[in-house]
Amino acid sequence: MEYILIALVASSFIFEGWLLSKINKLNKENKIHRKSLQVALEALARDNHNFQAGISRDLERTNKKIEGNLNIIKRIDKKVDVSKKDIMNSLPTQIRKTIGHIEFSQKA
Repeated sequence: MEYILIALVASSFIFEGWLLSKINKLNKENKIHRKSLQVALEALARDNHNFQAGISRDLERTNKKIEGNLNIIKRIDKKVDVSKKDIMNSLPTQIRKTIGHIEFSQKA
């Protein structure tokens, strides 16, 4: 009976040693994987930051172009309004001149 107990205790120590070696091996593998994951996450964070910065720059450039084009359109619109007002103001004079030409040509 004593020998069976000694054998069981010895086998439990052997099993425990084997189990601890497997656990240590898995821990080492986990450390390696954690380091590679950490490096990958840091690279992803850098890429994300660079992407966001690029989008911000592109958005700012686009806004400046749009504002410039809008200012050009406003200036053109003002010129068209002035020309339109000039035409509308000079229209009665033009009509009178045209009627005068028509009356002069009919008299002759």
